[in-house]
Amino acid sequence: MSKIIVGVDESDRSKDAVALAALLARGSDAELVLVCAYSYDDVPGRGANTGYRQYLREDAEGALERATAGLDDLPPLQKRPIAEVSPAKCIQHLAGQEGASLIVIGSSRRGGAGRVFAGTTAERLLHGAPCPVAVAPKGFHTLEPGGIGTIVVGYDGSVEAKAALVGARTIARVRGARLRLVEVLDAMWMGTPALMSGPGYILTPDDMEERARKYLGEVASTLAPDVPTEPVVAVGAPEQVLADESKSADLVVVGSRGYGPHRAVLLGSVSGRLVRESASPVLVVPRGIEAPLEELFRSIPETQTV
Repeated sequence: MSKIIVGVDESDRSKDAVALAALLARGSDAELVLVCAYSYDDVPGRGANTGYRQYLREDAEGALERATAGLDDLPPLQKRPIAEVSPAKCIQHLAGQEGASLIVIGSSRRGGAGRVFAGTTAERLLHGAPCPVAVAPKGFHTLEPGGIGTIVVGYDGSVEAKAALVGARTIARVRGARLRLVEVLDAMWMGTPALMSGPGYILTPDDMEERARKYLGEVASTLAPDVPTEPVVAVGAPEQVLADESKSADLVVVGSRGYGPHRAVLLGSVSGRLVRESASPVLVVPRGIEAPLEELFRSIPETQTV
């Protein structure tokens, strides 16, 4: 049985995370593992206070109960209060221990309504998770239950982008969703003349756009037998273009940047800012995983619509 780790705290964002985890797990055999870290160090010492520890544990148990209150059609789940000073470390460790397929967290309480905003815990988690991480926008649990019909994938041809595409394709195949494959040509980079004598550009901006459209069209055509795929080439700030695309999508999938520990999510400048600006849930795929989410979705019949 595959596991989805869901980070829980005292805020309503916990319900957002649970609602997103339930949506992504729908129809699979996945079990949700809700974890709430309470700030107590279990290493024996003079400062140990078993009474205070029990008080904190009861608070965490209450937060776990509130995270599922009023939410219907939840898959099988466990609730685990864990003594750990760092919530991010707690979730990372449990994900590795359980061999989790996915981690789901809620947006920071500082985010605007209907926006993803990664606060301190989320950003620390995103920089060290051993499996894909999904972040729910604020207020996600209040939306009408729906499916996943359109998935936007940020694509630039890198190894990390290809991993993101594999994960997005896996979801699209089993959900009967369509992909929007988006490559963004950075307007600032395209507008910078070459620092050498002779012509100002090795390729003109029009040439670069044409080349990108041809390449992206070829990539999209290889996916056609499985899922309908629309290639989109845009010029602008990558994170802003993808954030705009997220307004008409049910999920955005991006890859982490290409350095750091093996199988760790490390946010680059684009994916980091996107996680803070997206209007829909964002799923970040770590480097080093060839078939992300295959284990989670393997039990779901292909082209299932939910």
